[in-house]
Amino acid sequence: MRGLLLFGLLLPLLNAAVQGSILPACCQVLIYLMLAQGLNLVVGYAGLLHLGYAAFFAVGAFSMAYLTSPQSPFHLQWSFYLALPVSVAFTLLVGALLAWPTLRLRGDYLAIVTMGFGLMLDPLMRNYDDATKAITGMAAIATPFAGINAMIWYYLLLAGVLVCVGLAYRVRHSSLGRALRALREDSVAAEACGISLARTKLQVLTLGAAVAGLAGALYASYIGTLNLAFPFDFNGSIMVLAMVILGGVGSIRGALVGGLALGVLNLICIPKLIDVVQVHVQPGLARALSDSPALWAKIEPWLDLSKAQFLMFGLTLVIMMLLRPEGIIPEQPVSYE
Repeated sequence: MRGLLLFGLLLPLLNAAVQGSILPACCQVLIYLMLAQGLNLVVGYAGLLHLGYAAFFAVGAFSMAYLTSPQSPFHLQWSFYLALPVSVAFTLLVGALLAWPTLRLRGDYLAIVTMGFGLMLDPLMRNYDDATKAITGMAAIATPFAGINAMIWYYLLLAGVLVCVGLAYRVRHSSLGRALRALREDSVAAEACGISLARTKLQVLTLGAAVAGLAGALYASYIGTLNLAFPFDFNGSIMVLAMVILGGVGSIRGALVGGLALGVLNLICIPKLIDVVQVHVQPGLARALSDSPALWAKIEPWLDLSKAQFLMFGLTLVIMMLLRPEGIIPEQPVSYE
């Protein structure tokens, strides 16, 4: 953990030293890390399969836009520091409202209901664009201060990740964490021991929603312009779930490492590989095979790796899970004094 933190603090300086341009992608990776910590509370600690987690991210992002953008239908234009806690609180409320009808559900039934919520939100906002501005979009979303650059945003988002990690650690070592592990291992035995399953589920689902709302609000402020083109739909929920499972279900460090692995692979490594092939490999092969146009015509379509981006991502994920089925950093037992 300390090594990751030190590397995270020094990354902008290393990027500037080599004149790199990976800070925008790194900021998106930090958003993924926040979401992975929040979903790990629900899936890892409580064992509740949640397939609509990205919807809470959208609620937090649009809440920030509605409260601060001049194009907002509410015409509020609040400051960033006032809109951020209100956006998180509103997302928490939405999470509680969604959690209430699912308190008696478990397993596949809970997964289907949460997936339905995630799939329902996108067309609902699109069909009522006059009121939601989901397609039209909203610009000039408030930022912490004027003239903020990518490096400062990186450190702000890194601070957000540390807040989420601290929250996950406090939950893990609290009475709520013990109740969540009991719920995950055997809900019948946990209820027989006096644990209120409904209250425990409600607490963890609202906490997870609040973390997603925080990530969404920061994301909206970071990009400045928001519509439904952002990459956190139902596929985003599956992406974050894959991070939690790959890193190690229930592990705080595992959620960080899994989020880093998949985020860096999907947002930095694969796009860079595609650029290298298009800029260097493809022209070089074209010159080398200039005397064999028929052979080049057969090889050229296979060099367009942009069409195989999801194939490379999925294949890498399968290989990693075959090598480490329990996750990169499995959950460690918690010892109490």
